[in-house]
Amino acid sequence: MTAELIVLRLVHVLGGIFWVGSMTFNAVFLMPTLAGLGPAAGPVMAGLQRRRLPTVLPVVALLTILSGVRLMQVTSVGFSAAYFETTAGQVYAFGGLTAIVGFLVGIVFVRPAMVRAGALGTEMAAAQDDAARATLAAELGRLRNRTRGGNAVVLVLLALAAVAMAVARYL
Repeated sequence: MTAELIVLRLVHVLGGIFWVGSMTFNAVFLMPTLAGLGPAAGPVMAGLQRRRLPTVLPVVALLTILSGVRLMQVTSVGFSAAYFETTAGQVYAFGGLTAIVGFLVGIVFVRPAMVRAGALGTEMAAAQDDAARATLAAELGRLRNRTRGGNAVVLVLLALAAVAMAVARYL
């Protein structure tokens, strides 16, 4: 059991660091920079897709969630109601729930918009006329807004989860 707990904690903590850090970087630095680049952002988005960011980040997030669920199962002795009546149990559960909701927002709203925006950027660079570029630019603007808003929601949820996980033990 000790080896399992060590591996689970490592996966959970390191995965959480990567997940929260990546979302912070995306929401605060990358997306605003790409929005300012206009059509020049297309190759950057395509590069991120080639490096598999839209795949790696959700996989790390899912591993973080699954390891957290298993850690909670062990800690709560099989999800016993008595554990969740404690303040620590409630705060851990809140943190886990906010992380799961953040994951779902990212998968359902942010990831598809990012993938489509990357494809649109490439299409814009290859567009033959101004009318086609304008149509693509309008759609790209909508996708960027969706991505920006979704990233902000995910970031807030993940920050709440990280704070909950950091302090729950001491409550």
